[in-house]
Amino acid sequence: MTESFNPSTLRSISKIIGEEILTHKQINEQFHNSGLIDTGEGTNKPDRIYYTLTSRQKQDNCGNNVLSFIVKIIDPKRYDDEASFEKHRTTINERLLYEGIEINKEGKPKIVDKAKTISEAKCRSMKIKERVHGIGIHHDILPYCESEWLNENYFHAILEITKSIAHKLRQKSGYVSDGAILVDECFGLGCDKKPMLAFSLLQSESDESEHKGFSNFIKGFFSMYRNPKAHDPKLLEDTHLTEMTEVLVVATIIQNKLDKTYKTGYK
Repeated sequence: MTESFNPSTLRSISKIIGEEILTHKQINEQFHNSGLIDTGEGTNKPDRIYYTLTSRQKQDNCGNNVLSFIVKIIDPKRYDDEASFEKHRTTINERLLYEGIEINKEGKPKIVDKAKTISEAKCRSMKIKERVHGIGIHHDILPYCESEWLNENYFHAILEITKSIAHKLRQKSGYVSDGAILVDECFGLGCDKKPMLAFSLLQSESDESEHKGFSNFIKGFFSMYRNPKAHDPKLLEDTHLTEMTEVLVVATIIQNKLDKTYKTGYK
């Protein structure tokens, strides 16, 4: 038996379903499919859903039929594309986690530990985890951007992620500059081919080529992402989320390489 849902959780879920997922006609269909009787209370979609679910939960003295209704909506068979399904599943899960429930990728509910804070609920259901599936984000990146991405402020998270790279370079070199200048100070070979930092002995043309390539790679990273373009807000949280995912992956590649970098002692 599913315990009765907290009224705040019911209100939040009703708002998501009413404003983001179902039309009035679809609400009628889902009520019918779930064996729910519309109470007739409320003039907008979220209120219709909230009062109907609350009434049924009170009648049942448990949340069984409420959860059944939610699961019928977050059913992958209802969706034409995975992106929409994942977006709705993630948003609903952020609320369900307070009740100790999560809907998996197959659309099935499972019992989990209850979330206690907003950050925990967001972190455990985050879209970003799906976007970077199988890729371990470098531990030095998270402190810079976790707050921004938990608040879905992906635009500013991109800026913070780039700062993690600059900080690592300053930490390793002792220099205080920024951007391309900092990269040149750290990895510039000069006429004597004696850089401040290196990740190989630079004893062959191949070593030098890789060294220069990595240096240019970091400069390109700064050039591309230190000043991300400001998209029209209506455009899309998903546009910024996609860009942030790209930045996380590239920044992780750079951070992993920097971990293998050492001071040459030349400067």
